[in-house]
Amino acid sequence: MDRFILRYRGTGARPAADVDRIRALPNITVIDDSSSGMLLVEAPEADLHSTLENMPGWVMGKEQTLRLPDPRPMPRKVP
Repeated sequence: MDRFILRYRGTGARPAADVDRIRALPNITVIDDSSSGMLLVEAPEADLHSTLENMPGWVMGKEQTLRLPDPRPMPRKVP
């Protein structure tokens, strides 16, 4: 399963009923709920998409990871 970031972009605080509805979905794991307007979840994309269609103010994006470059200096090659 993929990980998704769910963000509430509506006015005011995110509705508690919406969060409860998201948590009640089958095959969902809430990984992080520390932000006031965002959730990091692991779930099937189709289930999330169909649920969020009926919940105005919520947007969904797939989690992306970036590989950071190695900060250590590398020796130059001898010609």
